[in-house]
Amino acid sequence: MQTKKEHIKALAKAVVTRLEQDQAIVLNPRTRQMVYQDLFLKLENLIMTDEDIRTKVITQLGLKAEELGETGYTENDHYKAAKSVLMAKHGENAVAGMYYQLPVKTVAQQIGGFLMKHPQVEDVFPSDEDLEKAIVQFLKRFAPDQLH
Repeated sequence: MQTKKEHIKALAKAVVTRLEQDQAIVLNPRTRQMVYQDLFLKLENLIMTDEDIRTKVITQLGLKAEELGETGYTENDHYKAAKSVLMAKHGENAVAGMYYQLPVKTVAQQIGGFLMKHPQVEDVFPSDEDLEKAIVQFLKRFAPDQLH
C-alpha cells in the first residue's frame, strides 16, 4: 500500500467527522470543509507520503553520488539501502501504512491543539487528555487501504 496525499486528506476528514459524531467537538456545518482543509494542511507536514520518501531518498543519493559511484553497486541497490535507512528512522512512527514524522501521541496533541484554537470549531468538550486519547486511538485504527 502506498501513502498518498488523498489518504492524508481522508484522515483529516475522518478525524474531524469522528470527533463530531462522538460529540467531542461542535462545528458549523457551513464551515466544516474549511476545518477539513486546514487540518489536512497541518497533517501534510506531519505525515510523509511515498512520494515524499522517494524524493528524500533521491536527494540523499544525489548529495552522495560521487562517493556511491565508486562502490560498484547499482543505483537500485543504493536507492533500496537509502530507503531502508530512512524508513528505519521513521519505522517506530509508521502506523497502518501512514508514515508519521513524530510519535502518534505528539501528532494527536497537535491535532487537539489545532482543533481547540481553530476559529471554525465552535466548542471542544473533552479535556485535553481525553481528546488526545480519542485521537490517538483513531489514528492507530485508521486504515487508508480500506477507504474504498
